[in-house]
Amino acid sequence: MTIPLILIVSPTKRELDSFLPLARRYKCPHLVCGLGPGSISFELTRFIESRGIPYAVILAGVAGAYRRTDVELEDVCLASSEVYGDLGRHGPSGIEPISLEGDETQTEFALEPGWRQIISLEFVKKFGLRCGPMVTVSCVTGTKERARELHKRFKSIAENMEGAAAAQVCNYYQVPLLEFRGISNWVGDLDRKNWRLDQALNATARVLEKILGVMLD
Repeated sequence: MTIPLILIVSPTKRELDSFLPLARRYKCPHLVCGLGPGSISFELTRFIESRGIPYAVILAGVAGAYRRTDVELEDVCLASSEVYGDLGRHGPSGIEPISLEGDETQTEFALEPGWRQIISLEFVKKFGLRCGPMVTVSCVTGTKERARELHKRFKSIAENMEGAAAAQVCNYYQVPLLEFRGISNWVGDLDRKNWRLDQALNATARVLEKILGVMLD
């Protein structure tokens, strides 16, 4: 039987180290993509062009959660969609999208239709995953005001720096993207003493173990 090629991607070495035992057990290729949309676009495209199109891409790491959602610290979230949150023009009312006549720039990407081919909503509920829209930013939100603005605009549950770019690449190659983010902090809180990085990564690793078991066992 041919084993599906599942690529595991994490933004940093610290994040990927939490998933390496699983990647090795299931013989999944893996890579550290670096921070931000540009880095993951480059690394993911380079992998696909050199190694071939995988069965699925798993983007795993940590993220900040927006308040006023049903998400708590140490929860694991699965992105139902991704959007570039700060692509545009910064004006008096905040970040505004740029619209150019004759040009069309896709900034939002639906992920759920892709991963629903692999895992079910029953699985999501069984393992307590929080499922919802995520926002990708190039500059981490450092104020409560900007956090409220992004959450209100996109109705998002979590913020990260790579998801929309990964979604754009996977959309081009028609590869399902499963983005799992352990919640380490609240968006806008830059004090790392309040963050729960290890707990969020451990929770995400436990989810990936179940996911890979479903996909590969």
